Amino acid sequence: MLEQLLHNDKLEYENIMPNGRKADKYNIAKAFALRTTILYFKTRRFRPDILLGTDASVAHIAFLLRKPCITTLEDDYSVIKRLALLTFPFTSTILVPEVCQVGRWNKKKIGYAGYMKLAYLHPDYFTTTPTIIDKHVGNLPYCLIRLSRLMAYHDLGMTGLTTEIIQKIIALCKQYNKNIFISSEGKLSSCFEKYQLRIEPADMHHLLAGADLLISDSQSMSVEAAMLGVPSLRFSDFSGKISVLEELEHTYRLTFGFTTSFPDQMLRLAEELLADKKLKIEFQKRRYKMLADKIDVTNFATWFVENYPASRQVMQAEPELQYCFQSNQKNGLVSKSVMYSNILNAKRDFTLTKYKELLLTLQQSGFEFRTFEAFCKGDNQGRFVLLRHDVDARPDYSLQIAELEHAMGIRSTYYFRIVSRSNHPEVIRSIVQLNHEIGYHYENLSKMNGDIQKSIVDFKQNLNYFRQYYPVQTISMHGSPMSKYDNRDLWKLYDYKELGIVGEPYFDVDFSQMMYLTDTGRCWNGQRFSFRDKVEGGSTTCFESTDDIIAALRAGMLPDKIMITTHPQRWTGNNLKWVQEYVTQNLKNKVKQLFIYFQK
Repeated sequence: MLEQLLHNDKLEYENIMPNGRKADKYNIAKAFALRTTILYFKTRRFRPDILLGTDASVAHIAFLLRKPCITTLEDDYSVIKRLALLTFPFTSTILVPEVCQVGRWNKKKIGYAGYMKLAYLHPDYFTTTPTIIDKHVGNLPYCLIRLSRLMAYHDLGMTGLTTEIIQKIIALCKQYNKNIFISSEGKLSSCFEKYQLRIEPADMHHLLAGADLLISDSQSMSVEAAMLGVPSLRFSDFSGKISVLEELEHTYRLTFGFTTSFPDQMLRLAEELLADKKLKIEFQKRRYKMLADKIDVTNFATWFVENYPASRQVMQAEPELQYCFQSNQKNGLVSKSVMYSNILNAKRDFTLTKYKELLLTLQQSGFEFRTFEAFCKGDNQGRFVLLRHDVDARPDYSLQIAELEHAMGIRSTYYFRIVSRSNHPEVIRSIVQLNHEIGYHYENLSKMNGDIQKSIVDFKQNLNYFRQYYPVQTISMHGSPMSKYDNRDLWKLYDYKELGIVGEPYFDVDFSQMMYLTDTGRCWNGQRFSFRDKVEGGSTTCFESTDDIIAALRAGMLPDKIMITTHPQRWTGNNLKWVQEYVTQNLKNKVKQLFIYFQK
């Protein structure tokens, strides 16, 4: 079925086991060994950055290749114990709905407020096509019976709907003038062939969405029915054991489970549901209650994989931020995601919009913008701001800031580190073309473990490197908070001015005559998080937010000379990246506080 769907959607794929396998223990083990071997060699050639999937083979290969692996499941450890024991010890992260239980591997669990099947059956992504329903079943009301082959690891020894029970279901549906269609994974008994549904797999969800009732021994299709607001009765000894279905049954009343010992109870409830003329309306109400509580799983999963492993840290630190992954709200729903997002927006800072507002307010307040180089060469009179950016990481964010400033007629100074996470030649060239100053954000003593001679050699080499893009004449130390070495100590023995440098902010500015504002720690009063980004005389701790600075500017409370230091990776207009930076920096601040405490 999966291969058919891939083929129909014209997606490239390779089927490594086209002949499938049988459902006994020997053949399951044999197929697992074969699949793992084939995948291992293919993966070694492909050299992926990350592996993702449900299969134990993927986790084993990731473990052998020392690559991160995200295992995605929707079943509890107790239900898939064999698969879990093969998989969980070797995977990096178990990404599951938050109600799922993963046994003793809870530290690897990242739970989200949703269901796997919501990723493709949420109304934002799936809508019913009536013409598909009419093509296969006409316009009369109908019920679906779904029969599973029960061939998965955890299905061994399980039974489902029997011939006798199916016959009773058919008779009951006919009594209420419902057509019957049977969807079966395996070969259907000859007595039911006239009811068999023969369709393209891609059409199945349209037919499921149009059904009045689903009766099934398939756990998966019962979950799918709940996502679509279709009442379902599942007849299986898994009833009462799977957390996802238990939540859908007892919290949202979207499905009902019966073990194989109680067929009569199932049939009685089926009759009650079929007799209810307002059944569809009621179940759609229940569906929308469920949807209002859940996140946009598609956007969340995409973000989680693209930003891994930082996304894992975000979810571990503040899992509630997943509610920023909003769906398009339909039917007038106000969901938890909207409410939580409103809370975030109320205290939103460090966005490109907020940064632009700060710059505009400075301009309206009569401030000029000068580069640090110009200041060091004597342009130090009047009302001005020295706008300095430390490009510690994500240089593409710096380019966005540079483009914004250029559009506003502002020149500023960008200090680049030599490390690859800061030093992107194409970004440096682009910022130079926008008429900004480039400087060297040096960290040589930290890199050379305090060796002064190696550090000055390294400094000169890196300075010459940056001078191929711009005639660098100013430098600024990188704080290197995790290092015991202060990079400024290099100048206790050497003189940077002999190398054509006209200024270093921590040495060449009288901060008793200039206010110093820095977003260290992703806040404006972050001195408690700062190990070295401190100055004497001009620093202020009275501003808790960018809005506070803007308000002070409008009230005429700031002095005529200001230096503002920002770290552009903290300023973004992308909601998901904003959330990631918000949580990641909070984690870093806690680590810095501990480090500062123990240093003292």
